[in-house]
Amino acid sequence: MTQEIIYPKRFRFHEIQKKWIDYWQKEKINSFDLKDGKNIFTIDTPPPFVSGTLHLGHVLNHSWIDFVARYNKMKGKNVYFPQGFDCHGLPVELAVEKNYGISKNDRENFLAKCFEWVNNNINNMTQQFNEMGYSTDWNYTYRTMDDNYKYKVQWSLLFFYNKGWLYREKFPTHFCVNCETSVAKAEVGYQDEMGKLWFLKLPIVGGDDDYVTIATTRPEYIEACVGVFIHPNDDRYYHLSAAEVQIPLTDRKVKVEIDKNVDMNFGTGIVYCCTYGDEMDIKWKLEHGLDEIQIFTEDGHMNENSRYKGMTILEAQKRIVEDLDELGLIADIKDYEHRIIIHTERSSCRKPVEFLPVYQWFINVKDFTQEIIESGEAIKWYPEKHKQRLLDWCEGLDWNWVISRQRIFGTPIPFWYCKDCGEIIPPKEKDLPLDPVTMQSPLKKCPKCNSFNIEGEKDVCDCWIDSSITPLAISKWLENEDFFEKTYTNASIHRPQGYEIIRTWLFYTLFRCKKLTGKAPFSEIMINGMVAGPDSRKMSKSFGNIVSPDEVMPEFGADAIRQWAAMGSLGDDYPFEYTWINLQSKQPVKEDVIKKKRQRLPENKFNNKYGRRFEQLTGASRFLTKIWNAYRFLRINLDKIKIESIDIDNRKLSPIDTFIFSEYNQILRTISNHFDEYNWHEGFALLRPFFWNDICDNYIEAIKYKFYSEDKQTQENALKNALNLFYQILKLFAIIMPFIAEEINFLLFNKFKKIPSIHLEKWPLTYENLSEDLIEQGRIGIELIKRLRTIKSSLKLPLNEEISRIALIAEKNILEKLEGLKEDIENTIRIKKLDVIDKVEEKNIKDRPDFKDIFKAFDIKIYFYR
Repeated sequence: MTQEIIYPKRFRFHEIQKKWIDYWQKEKINSFDLKDGKNIFTIDTPPPFVSGTLHLGHVLNHSWIDFVARYNKMKGKNVYFPQGFDCHGLPVELAVEKNYGISKNDRENFLAKCFEWVNNNINNMTQQFNEMGYSTDWNYTYRTMDDNYKYKVQWSLLFFYNKGWLYREKFPTHFCVNCETSVAKAEVGYQDEMGKLWFLKLPIVGGDDDYVTIATTRPEYIEACVGVFIHPNDDRYYHLSAAEVQIPLTDRKVKVEIDKNVDMNFGTGIVYCCTYGDEMDIKWKLEHGLDEIQIFTEDGHMNENSRYKGMTILEAQKRIVEDLDELGLIADIKDYEHRIIIHTERSSCRKPVEFLPVYQWFINVKDFTQEIIESGEAIKWYPEKHKQRLLDWCEGLDWNWVISRQRIFGTPIPFWYCKDCGEIIPPKEKDLPLDPVTMQSPLKKCPKCNSFNIEGEKDVCDCWIDSSITPLAISKWLENEDFFEKTYTNASIHRPQGYEIIRTWLFYTLFRCKKLTGKAPFSEIMINGMVAGPDSRKMSKSFGNIVSPDEVMPEFGADAIRQWAAMGSLGDDYPFEYTWINLQSKQPVKEDVIKKKRQRLPENKFNNKYGRRFEQLTGASRFLTKIWNAYRFLRINLDKIKIESIDIDNRKLSPIDTFIFSEYNQILRTISNHFDEYNWHEGFALLRPFFWNDICDNYIEAIKYKFYSEDKQTQENALKNALNLFYQILKLFAIIMPFIAEEINFLLFNKFKKIPSIHLEKWPLTYENLSEDLIEQGRIGIELIKRLRTIKSSLKLPLNEEISRIALIAEKNILEKLEGLKEDIENTIRIKKLDVIDKVEEKNIKDRPDFKDIFKAFDIKIYFYR
C-alpha cells in the first residue's frame, strides 16, 4: 500500500462526505432518545418551501441551526432536532400546471400530481441537507401536507371558531390579481416607482362650468368613486362643503364631505374616495356610510360595473385617460414618484396588490397583540436588536388575519356555510382532517334560516396557518401527551429564523401556540440575515448575482461552505463574495463588462469564456488543507512512535507545552462565551488563526524536533501532548466542519477514543493546574522563536538553514528562563551554537554580529551570526 493511500495529500471531501453520511445514518449517530434523561433542548427549525433545491439563504440559515444543535449536544443537552417541509402554496400549483399539463378543474388528479411533485422535491432537498452535514434526526421529519399535520391545523381552527376568534366576512382585503388570491398584510410591502399624477376635473352639479379638481395616481378607479373629501380647515374649499359633483363616465353624483384625514398638501387638497384604492378609502367608506362599487375582477380585469368590462386594469387606465381628455376633464399630468403596495411574499410575483371586497375567513388577532408582545418580551433574543421588529409590528397592526387563499393545494378550511344567510357550520372533531368540498356537511339544512343551500368551503388555508403550529407539530401535540410534555411544555425551545419573517412566522406562532396551549412556545430565538451578492444587494435573478449551492458545493465541499456560513454576523445580511474572471487569462473582469457580454454572447459561449472566483471559499479550502497537513504530520509520527494513550501528565509538560495549553484555555473560554450567544462569527474568527498560527506555525514547529529525538520518553511525551491538544481542537472544529473532524478522528484517534463518532463527544474542558512560571517561560520561548524566524526571513535565509551562532543577552531573571529554553530554540531555529549571556557581560563580546536586534517585549538583545 502506497504512502499516498495511507496519508492522502489532499482532503478528498467527495468520497469522505458520502462515507460519513452513510455511516451516521447506519449507526444512528444523530438519533434522538426521549428517555435520555438529560434536559431536552428542542429546535423549531424553519420548514423550507419545497422548491426542489436549497439556495444559499437555506445554507446560511440551516448551517447556523446545525451549529446550534451540535454545540448544545456537546454541552450535555438532549437535543431534539427535527426538520420539516412547507409543502403548500401557489408555486406548487403553477409547477404542476406547467410540468404535467393538468388543469385545476381536474381536481383529484391535480392534487395527486401536487403530492407527487412535492415528494420528489423533498427527496432532493433531503439529500442536499445530508450533503451539508445536517445532523437532524429524519425519523421526526414532517410534511405540512400530511393528514397528521392537517388534523392539527384543522383542530386548531375548530378551537378558534368555538372561542369566537374565527369568522367569515365580506371585507376589502389585500388581493393579488396576478396570483388570484387574497394575501395577508404581512405578505405585502411597499415599492417606490415613478408614475403619473393626473389632475381630474369633476363637474359641480348645478354649477354651470364650475368643477373641482382632484389629483390621483389611479384614474382607472373613477367609476368606483363614492365620495369627495376636503379638510375642515382648508379655507380654499369651504364653499364646497355642501356641494355635489358629477362623476365622469357614470350617471352618478356624490357629495363633497369634510374629513380631517385629508392631506391638504397632496395635489389640490381635494381627494376622491373610491372602493377601494387604499386603506383610507376603506376607513372613509365605513365612517361615512358610503356605497360600495366593485369594478375589478379577481384576475385583474374590469367587471360588469364598468363600461370598460373585459379590459385589464392597465388597458382600462389608458382608455379612461383618453376618454377624460376627450371630454376636457384632465387639467394637468405630472411625473410623480409614489409608493405602491406589492405582493412581496413571492419573489416571482412582486405585482401590485388591490383591495377587493370578497368573502374571506379571518382570525381575530388585533385583540391579542399585547399577549404577543408579552411573549416576545419573555424570549431571549440573539441579537436583541431584532425584538423591536416584532414590537413595532404588534403596535402598528390594524387588520385581522386573512387566513383564506383562493387555491386548491393547501390545508382545507374545514367548514361549511349557508349561501343564503352566511351561517357557519363547523365539522365534528372525529371527522378531522376533512375536505368540505368532497365531504357532506354534518347538517343538511341551515340551523339559522332552515335553508338547504349549504356549501363546503373551497378556499384553503394561508401557508402561515400551517407553519405557525410547527412547535406543536414536532412535539406530537394532540397525539402523544408524554412526548408533548417533554419536548414542549417542559423543554427549552429554540427558534432559529430570518428577520424578514418576524412579522409572519414568529408573530403568528407566538399568537397561535399561546392560545392553543396557554404557554408561549420559545425560550430563545436566533436571527439570521439574508444572503447578498458581492454588491451587498440581495441575491436576485434581475441583479444577475445569484449563486446556487450546486455551483460551489462540488468544487469546495460542505466543510468549506459551512466555514463561510460561520463567518456571517448574527442578525445581519451577509454577502457571498466572488469576482468575475476570464477563464483563459484568469484575470478579473469588471461587472459592467460582464453585463454587456451576457447580453451579446450566447449562454454557452459566455460560460466557456467567463467564470466566477469565490475568494471566501478558496480561503476556507486552504484552512481545510492546513488542518489536513497537521493531521498528516501527526499521523506519520504516530506510526513511528508507539503510544498507548494520549492522556497527558502535567508534570511532564515543557514550558512551551504549558504556554500553548494556557493560550488554548483562554481561547476556549472566549469561544465558549461567543458560542453561548450563538455568535459563530466571533468564535470562529478566533479559532481559525489560533490553529493556523499558534498551533501549526508556532507550537508544532517548536516541538517537531522532539519527534526525532533519540530519547524515547521525549518522543512519546511530545506526541501525546500534541495529539491531546489536537483532539480538543478537533472537537471545536466538529461543530463547523463535521466531515473533516470525523475523518481525522477515525484515522488518528480511533485507537484511543472508544466512541463511535466525535459528534458524540462532550465540549472540551480547559487544562487545569498549569504552572504560572512555566507559562511565562513558554511565552518567552514562543515569542523569541517567532522573532528569530522573522530575522532569518528578513535576511532571506531558508528557515531550515543552520545558523552558526546566536547570542541572547538579558537580565539575570530572564537568563534563567532562557537556559531552560535553549534546546527548544536551538533545534527549532537550527542554531549550531546558542549562547545565553548576562547583560553585564555584554561588554566582553568581541565578535561583531552580522545582525543585531532588540526584543523589547522581554528586553533581550539578539546577536545574530550567519
